[in-house]
Amino acid sequence: MTLKQIIEQTVADAFAAGAEWYATVQARQDSAAVWLESRTWQQDRRYQLMLRRHQRLATEALGREITRLIMATPEPRQAPLHGLLGARVTNV
Repeated sequence: MTLKQIIEQTVADAFAAGAEWYATVQARQDSAAVWLESRTWQQDRRYQLMLRRHQRLATEALGREITRLIMATPEPRQAPLHGLLGARVTNV
């Protein structure tokens, strides 16, 4: 499984959880009925378009953050051998 697939699945799960929460709590539907209806709205084109949009936004945001972290990390530098041995070098 690729990182993109993991992100998309995580967003899809969160999106479905939000829709189920709304139907159960806000619309006061029975949770069993919501579970049965979830198959229907997961197939709905509008639901799919919103889901894809959120998946794309999450993937892009994560990619930007990873790039920012990589660019902000200083390159590892090798300590000179004389620094490891405790000797000092002075500039002349």
